[in-house]
Amino acid sequence: MKYSLYAQLRTIYETTVDNPHTFRVTCKMKDMIDQDILQKAVDLTMRRYPYFSMKIVREKDAVVFEQNTKEHIVIHGDGPITLGSNEVNEHLLNVSWWKNKIHLDVYHALTDGTGIYPLIKTLLYYYCSDYYQKELSSDTVRLSDHIVSREEWIDPYKQKIDQELLLLKEKWNQPAFQIQMDHNVEISKKCIVYNIRIPEKEFMRFNISNDGSPGTIIALFLARAIDKLNAKSKDPIVISMCVNQRKALNAPVAHQSLVGDVRLVYNEKMKSMEFGQQATCFRGMVALQSNQDMVLQEVKDYQCFMDELNQCDSEEKKHKLCVEKMNQETSKMSATVSYVGKTDMGEAEFYIQEFHVLPSTALPSSATPLTLELSAINGSFYVNFMQYFEYDGYLKEFIQQLRDNDINYDVLYQEATKYPLMVDLWNENDS
Repeated sequence: MKYSLYAQLRTIYETTVDNPHTFRVTCKMKDMIDQDILQKAVDLTMRRYPYFSMKIVREKDAVVFEQNTKEHIVIHGDGPITLGSNEVNEHLLNVSWWKNKIHLDVYHALTDGTGIYPLIKTLLYYYCSDYYQKELSSDTVRLSDHIVSREEWIDPYKQKIDQELLLLKEKWNQPAFQIQMDHNVEISKKCIVYNIRIPEKEFMRFNISNDGSPGTIIALFLARAIDKLNAKSKDPIVISMCVNQRKALNAPVAHQSLVGDVRLVYNEKMKSMEFGQQATCFRGMVALQSNQDMVLQEVKDYQCFMDELNQCDSEEKKHKLCVEKMNQETSKMSATVSYVGKTDMGEAEFYIQEFHVLPSTALPSSATPLTLELSAINGSFYVNFMQYFEYDGYLKEFIQQLRDNDINYDVLYQEATKYPLMVDLWNENDS
C-alpha cells in the first residue's frame, strides 16, 4: 500500500543529513532490559499502528510513504540509529535498548510527540506485563487487536478552508537576537545535553501562582537567561515554542506530525515588568497564536506553499525551496522550547525511573543552536538543555533563574546527544 503525503511533505523536503528532523524518546526503566521480551512487545505493538510501519519511496515526480512489511528490528545499542536505512529495514521508527533504557527513534515526518505517545504506552504495556508477569490495566491502552479508527488516518491539513482569516502574521517577521552574535559562543557540530530534574508539585504551584504553564515558564526562564548575557542587544529575544495543533484542527487522534509554533517575544517593554506580568504576557501570546483561526490560517499558508512547491519541476528543486524557507524562518528565532505535555503511560509508569525526549531541532546549521525539551512523568519534570556550543553561560544563567525563584532542581548528567540520524533522501546511493 502506498499513500501520498501532504502534511508531511515540507518536513521531508527540508530533511538533510545535518538536519535529520528526528527525535528520540528514552524510557529509563527500573530494571535491565530483556531483548526477547522487548522484541515480542514491539511485534505486538506494531500490529496496532500500521501507519507507523512505513518507508519513503522516491518516485519520478513525488515522494510517497509505502507500507513496510519488513520486521521491526530491536537493536542492542546506545548510539544514534540511521532511520530509513538498511540497518533498520528502511523503517522510519525503531526501538533499541541499552542496559535499563528503551530508546524509541522516530522520523518527524512520520509523527510528533503527541502522535507517538500512544504507541509508547502500548509498547510499555506489553513489555511490562510480560517482564513482570503482572496483568496491568489496559483501560486506556490501544491493544494489537483493536480496530484502527478512520480518524487516525485522516490528514487534517487537506481540509478546505473557505473563510478569509484576517490575522496578524508578524510572528514570522520579528527580528530576533541570534546566539551566534555572543562572542563567547563558537558553534560546533557536537551537541551537548544537560539534563535537569525539577519536582512536579513544586513547579506546578509556581506556575499557577504566576499565571503560567510549564512550557511558558520554562520559555520565560530561558528568555531572561539569554537577555541577562546580552542585555545590550537591540534585537528582542524570540523563543519559538512548539504547540500541538490537533485541538484547533478538531483532529484529536490524527497520527501525522501536527506541530505548530508560537513566537514568544521578550522585548524592552517586558523587561521592566514583574515576573508574574511577564509570564502573563507569554501566556497571552500562546493563547493568541494557537487559537483555531490562527491555526487554520497557518494551514492555509501551508496549502499555498504546497501550491508553490508543486510548480517546481523536480524533486531536487522542491528540496532546495523547503530548505531555504526553513533557514529563513529559523533566522527569526533565538531558541526553541518544546513540551508535549504530562506523560501518561498507564500502570507501566511504576516501572519507569526517568523519561527523556531529545529532538534534532537544536541545529548547528541553523540560527537556533539551543533547544530546551521538557517532559514530565512520575512526579518530576525533566528539562533537556541541548546546545551546539561548549560555552556554559546560558545553562548557568538558566539555573540561576531556578535559584532566584526558589525552585529545587538536580542536574542529573551531561553528555553528547544521541538523537537518531536520517538516511540521505537526496542521494540515491545512500542506504
